[in-house]
Amino acid sequence: MVPRIPGTLRGLSTSAKVHLQHVLYFGDVLGYNSVQRFAKLPRAWIDAVGASADIDHGVAFTHAAGSPTHSMLSYTLLDTSLNPGPRRQATLDPTTNAAAEEAVEEGEVIGEEPRRRIAQSKVFALGRNTHAQLGLGFASQEATRGMVTGDIAGKGGITHVAAGTGFSFVVAADEGESNVYGFGNDTLGQLGSCTQMEERRTDAYDVSTRLEASDAPQLRLLPLPKRIPLDGWSVRSIATGIDHTLLLVERNVAGHLVQEVLSTGLNTDGQLGVTPADRADAVPIQPLISRTFTRVPLSLPAEEMVAVVCGADTSYVLLRNGDLYAWGNSEYAQTLAGTHDRITHPTHISNPLIDAYTSADLPFNAHAPPKVKKIVAGGSFAVLLDTHHRVWTVGYGVGNLTSAEKLTLVEGLPQGRVEDIWAGLEYVLATTREEDGQLKVWVWGVLPRSIATVPVTTPMQVPFAVPKSPRQQYLDENPTLKNGSEEEMDGGKVGVIAAACTRDHVIVVMDDGMGEDVWAECVQPPRDKGTDVV
Repeated sequence: MVPRIPGTLRGLSTSAKVHLQHVLYFGDVLGYNSVQRFAKLPRAWIDAVGASADIDHGVAFTHAAGSPTHSMLSYTLLDTSLNPGPRRQATLDPTTNAAAEEAVEEGEVIGEEPRRRIAQSKVFALGRNTHAQLGLGFASQEATRGMVTGDIAGKGGITHVAAGTGFSFVVAADEGESNVYGFGNDTLGQLGSCTQMEERRTDAYDVSTRLEASDAPQLRLLPLPKRIPLDGWSVRSIATGIDHTLLLVERNVAGHLVQEVLSTGLNTDGQLGVTPADRADAVPIQPLISRTFTRVPLSLPAEEMVAVVCGADTSYVLLRNGDLYAWGNSEYAQTLAGTHDRITHPTHISNPLIDAYTSADLPFNAHAPPKVKKIVAGGSFAVLLDTHHRVWTVGYGVGNLTSAEKLTLVEGLPQGRVEDIWAGLEYVLATTREEDGQLKVWVWGVLPRSIATVPVTTPMQVPFAVPKSPRQQYLDENPTLKNGSEEEMDGGKVGVIAAACTRDHVIVVMDDGMGEDVWAECVQPPRDKGTDVV
């Protein structure tokens, strides 16, 4: 749904709450450091890449994604401007479905067919761009930031963003199906952008790309978003690992939900899940690589699939009943299917929390046991959030000095109060809710190097303060103009709706949970009210 302008933003004399979003960062963002607490991501960072007209109009952030190398944040323009009147031209208009002018909405663009864009969305990307993973149209050795460039079409707006190591995806909804766009490094098939199979080579280990009429290995980089055909499927979930990608797609056929899991990329640990049983021990593994999305052969029960998740070289599917499928690298038992060099085919894992609660001597209702609510994964570990708001870990590297082959309860968090979890390659982010409603943010693992140089094995709380919008600051500084207006956010209702975890920083999108949202930096002081002095 396209966000609507909250009525409380239209006047000064109001006592209603303002529904605001805040984007905060922790760590190092392009040389700007905040290593003691979360700090506000400045509006100037987005203004500088040509999106100031969007911010003046009003935006709401919708999704975030992070990889070891970069972060992505998507936003949608409000359906009504915060500043009524002619909208000034953006200094940069990289995506044709975003920042649509009034003439575009009325179909008055000369020389073009009228564009009927319902949701107006864009993606802001920042970080390393060595493989063109920021979608700016070029690769660069220096870390940078910018708006993803190119035509990302979809009347329903952006529904997913995903960031892998050197590659990225943006998914947009379009009349019951999804448009998937990939950019960045596709040398190992991570983007699944090839539609034809390559000729078999004499060297079974040769997975390099070739230009026509050339035997020289080449990098395959896509500097601009390229649409990946899906034949009418809708994307329910997308996940990226180091060198592979999973899609959970679905469609409605005669009133029945039909779902499939697709995979592409490198398969050295069986992480694609497409190796035939009779080739599981082949050297090298077959196939060693896939450059196009291929169906994963799951022996699916009637239970609905709700999400796909990727670790570095491990793959997971979460079912609605709390069961899992897992395959790929399991050297530290991170698949919950035991310690193996690799698992080449999807393995069904019945709800693992029943045994975990029993082993930890935690009481539960046997007729309604706890279930897996969310799973996230990193390089050699997986972390589960259950329906009783507890967090468990398995594998190596996060909270464990040695590997844990079975689920282990994460100590140091308020038990039964965890709201959500996210993971980077080497660390985990979690949010908890106190009895008084206050939100707390925690991190642990091998944190971004600007924050800590040694592993943090116990969850560490990260302080933050909810910033005020420029308009709130103006009213505080000019009390006679405030007219009794109270627009402070209720800190007890603040929640994190999206997060990006990279090797350099953590970015979170917070909101007050009160209703329709708008980024606080869009809410500027009134232009015609003056100040208490003037």
